[in-house]
Amino acid sequence: MLYAWLLSFAEEPYNRGFGGGIAALFWLVVLFFGSPFIVLALGFAHSLLFTTPVMTASNFAGVRSRMAAPYWALPTLIVLTLGYAVPISLLSGSSYVATLCWISAVGVPPVAVAVFARMRQVPRRTVRRYALAPLVAAVIATFCLGAAAPAYQPPVLERADYVGAWAGDGVILELGAGGEVTAKVLPVHDGFEVVDHCSGHGTWAPAEAEYGRRAGVALAIPDCKEAELRWEVAGTEPRPELFVLMGDPDAGEVAVLRKQAG
Repeated sequence: MLYAWLLSFAEEPYNRGFGGGIAALFWLVVLFFGSPFIVLALGFAHSLLFTTPVMTASNFAGVRSRMAAPYWALPTLIVLTLGYAVPISLLSGSSYVATLCWISAVGVPPVAVAVFARMRQVPRRTVRRYALAPLVAAVIATFCLGAAAPAYQPPVLERADYVGAWAGDGVILELGAGGEVTAKVLPVHDGFEVVDHCSGHGTWAPAEAEYGRRAGVALAIPDCKEAELRWEVAGTEPRPELFVLMGDPDAGEVAVLRKQAG
């Protein structure tokens, strides 16, 4: 399951190798070892901002009124949330209503659990166990969804599908039905970066997938022998693309061409 999940990152649209899978593995390790500290930090922050003020204020109100302290928790939480939303919405530039909604989503459930546990006198160990269950479920769901997600598959194009004008990133390819090609501003790179561009006329032919490279088109342009002359297929069936990967196979620069209408 883990291999399939990582592979789904590696099979990315522009064939950058296993860089995505390696990055996913790195963050998986970070998450595994760092999640306990992250959870503790978030729990402490939530307790400081929500749970402790609500419990303190509700206890104070409960002692000085005829209504039990837990029943003061909800109005106290509402007032607290309304107050937090004001500075956060001003600083973030988001609307007050949207800020209020996400603060409520973050702040209310844990406080509700704490209030319920206090009313029912549930032991702290039991509360922690039930609070941990959603986190475990979320991690398991993430792995399952990642394993179930199909890896990217490039479209399969026939010769006639290549015919036409392709453009993008300053490059233009005009592929004729008779095998002729006009290329403009083809990238010339030294293995790491683009150092020049080239334009010219020549011929083209479909290229089969081989040695880890996808199917695409192979250009033969006498005036541009140093330019990138093999373009591979990406995109989708409705919107196919031709691309070339330059530099680092895991994180190189990509030039992408899209077929033009007409």
